[in-house]
Amino acid sequence: MAEFTHTIPSGSRIVVVVSTGPLDDAHRQEMEDNDIRMLDVMGKSQGVALEELAEIGLKPRVIYDYSDAVAKGAVMAQHPAADVVISLELESLLLVSSGPSINERVQVNLPDVRGKEAEEAATKLRDAGLSPQIVHYKSSSVQKGKVSAQIPNTDSLVAQPEVKSKVAWIAIAVIVAVLLGLGYFIFERTNIVPPPPVEQVVSHVVVPNLLGLDEEGARLELQKLGLTLGQVTTAYAEDTPQGAAPGTVIGSIPAEGEEVIEGSPISIVLAGEAPGDALGMTLVPDVLGLDEEEALAIFEEFNLTANIIQSPNLEVREGYVLMQSPIGHTEVAEESIVVVVISTGEPLEPEELELADVTGLPVADATEKLQEAGLVVTLPLRGGGNETVLGAVVKQMPEAGEIVLLGSVVILEVETQQ
Repeated sequence: MAEFTHTIPSGSRIVVVVSTGPLDDAHRQEMEDNDIRMLDVMGKSQGVALEELAEIGLKPRVIYDYSDAVAKGAVMAQHPAADVVISLELESLLLVSSGPSINERVQVNLPDVRGKEAEEAATKLRDAGLSPQIVHYKSSSVQKGKVSAQIPNTDSLVAQPEVKSKVAWIAIAVIVAVLLGLGYFIFERTNIVPPPPVEQVVSHVVVPNLLGLDEEGARLELQKLGLTLGQVTTAYAEDTPQGAAPGTVIGSIPAEGEEVIEGSPISIVLAGEAPGDALGMTLVPDVLGLDEEEALAIFEEFNLTANIIQSPNLEVREGYVLMQSPIGHTEVAEESIVVVVISTGEPLEPEELELADVTGLPVADATEKLQEAGLVVTLPLRGGGNETVLGAVVKQMPEAGEIVLLGSVVILEVETQQ
């Protein structure tokens, strides 16, 4: 297996795909019978990529990271790779650009951690100045507990557009300046008045009311306004007679009535089946202070799925849980997703900042404010009842005023309005 030879900006998020063991017979048979292959969505906008993948039955998980080379909102890496035979029952991944980082970053070597144990891989990436995020997938070719893939990797970095060097930009600027000077001289000598500059017009659109529509209906409604369908998440509504019908929209991000730029992706939340019909209820276990392996084993016992996110921290030891959402002892439907933040310890060059208060802000504004400060935002989406919409931030973890490290994860909980 060839080592990667590319460099990447320090602090970049590296998604580490860890094997949970071989595919079962049903998945293997499905792949042989259907021969569905992963599409190439590299460089496409998130909305277009999600739409194309939805046409073949995929609803990929979207992860974001800063990029100086790839336009904001465009796919800069994917898993599985294009043309790989896939199972529709297994999750796929898209790494999407959040645009350039607000902080200057040096280039560091990208280690190749394929085939290594998950803990060893994460340590190697952190030692290189990178931010690993571990996800788990089945793999028939890689032993359980070892890394089967990582993104970005050589293929995805090669596929990314190159950023022109500063020298090239300076040369272009000089040429433009010379041409503008010549133009001015010619116009002055011939008394010709140049036409006024063309004004760039940015169209804004108001997010429509999508409540009660199914996924396809929401997609069509957004297309009418020049918007695209973003990430689709399923949440489990309360078991009440007024509960939203399974498969219908109960909220959107940004929410109805917010103004966005034309072409923006709008994420939606669909109501799942009422817990009383198909799923039982369970109490979320409190795993704060446990190591990642213990936490995962406990969630499996409770029939819950852990979404593992890595975050630097000054107080909690590397590899141990520092935050979770929902918090322990909260009642949720079985098979719900629990966000679990694992400490990566103190980085080599820690940069501290005071966490702003974003409670009361619309979730889109809160997310933008925190990301601009160099923080990572995650939203544990959970359903409410009938006509539920996602509105303002009601809780943030860590709380406002706490001192956190650059690159830390902030969990935002959003109000539901009946």
